[in-house]
Amino acid sequence: MSTYLSHPVRRIRDEPVEGARVELVVEPGDIAADALTSTVKQLSGTIVRELQFDCYLIDLPETAVDELCELDGLARIETAQTLSVAPRDAELTDESVEPDAE
Repeated sequence: MSTYLSHPVRRIRDEPVEGARVELVVEPGDIAADALTSTVKQLSGTIVRELQFDCYLIDLPETAVDELCELDGLARIETAQTLSVAPRDAELTDESVEPDAE
């Protein structure tokens, strides 16, 4: 099975910025969650949190993205920004925003 990589992930993989980090949304596919966690740790990354639909938000150095992309058993890798996932530091609330009344 070939891993789907979003365009931004392909760009980061091909031209990583030394010292920069990226938050990625990873769908494991056939790989076990513990194997993914172990690999992310080996790449100096962290699993930030589990997301809906059996996906994970991970934080990783850009220079490690290429190695993550080579991992067998992943279904897809996208940037958190591509999917509008709230960043790690965002405050999550249940409040909805009401449009301004005119």
